[in-house]
Amino acid sequence: MLNYLGYKFTEFIAIVLPYPLAYALAVSAARLWYATGANVGIIKKNISRVLNLDMGDPEVHRIAVRIFINWGKNVVDFLRHRIISRETLRSRVSLEGVEYLDEALKEKKGVVIISSHIGNFEWGACRLAVDGYKIWGVTLFRKSERTNRFFQANRMTKGFKTLYINKIIHIFRHLKNNEIMAIPSDWAPTGKASRHFKFFGRMAVLPTGALQIALRSGAPLIPSFIWRDGKYTHHLVIRKPIELDREGDKEELISKNMDKLIAVMESHIREHLAEWELFHDIWID
Repeated sequence: MLNYLGYKFTEFIAIVLPYPLAYALAVSAARLWYATGANVGIIKKNISRVLNLDMGDPEVHRIAVRIFINWGKNVVDFLRHRIISRETLRSRVSLEGVEYLDEALKEKKGVVIISSHIGNFEWGACRLAVDGYKIWGVTLFRKSERTNRFFQANRMTKGFKTLYINKIIHIFRHLKNNEIMAIPSDWAPTGKASRHFKFFGRMAVLPTGALQIALRSGAPLIPSFIWRDGKYTHHLVIRKPIELDREGDKEELISKNMDKLIAVMESHIREHLAEWELFHDIWID
């Protein structure tokens, strides 16, 4: 209940304040959070692994601060989501590469979209939903039912549907209906389908769920990422499907295809490192 009330209160503040003031408050809150040291070590560890720098390096500190600030702004965007019209969302999020998605959907096997915790990925999925794409996001089930409904209702204002991780079996039904499943592939809340892989030259625990779903269903696996390209605007890019090896031993297929998936994630994370808002420690060493 307290979490739900906290979300509702912050949503109220984000909505009643003009956008510039809401952003200013979010930036101040992000800097304060950073000053407390909470989650800072994890973010710095992520950055140091990507750049191969010591965690105490000034560049690591600079990027870490930017990540917290970008996260704060994205929270404001999400909390204001239900009062933003579909037309406004279209104007705020430019779209590139949608032809890859359209072509993949012609196969009638659905599409599995893989992404990372880069930028406002909630808005990325909603941007496709407002254009009529039937898209589901796989997300963590929270203990508070009211909190679950809060997030679900917010997404549904733009047609983005929620599939909870404890009901993941329904994914295959949605794919058979030629719908889209969006699944982050840089961290998994349950870890059930996670394995050890080399990520930016170090060993990390990464989920294989999206890949295994694509292999089992025959659905194309398409990378998509979003990042901020202006004060209030974002750019969503859809890449061509990853050419998956689909014949052979299951474990070998997972290993070979994850190498391809990881290469795509590494490229986009490295390019938009100041927006990699992954507040989880995925590293083994």
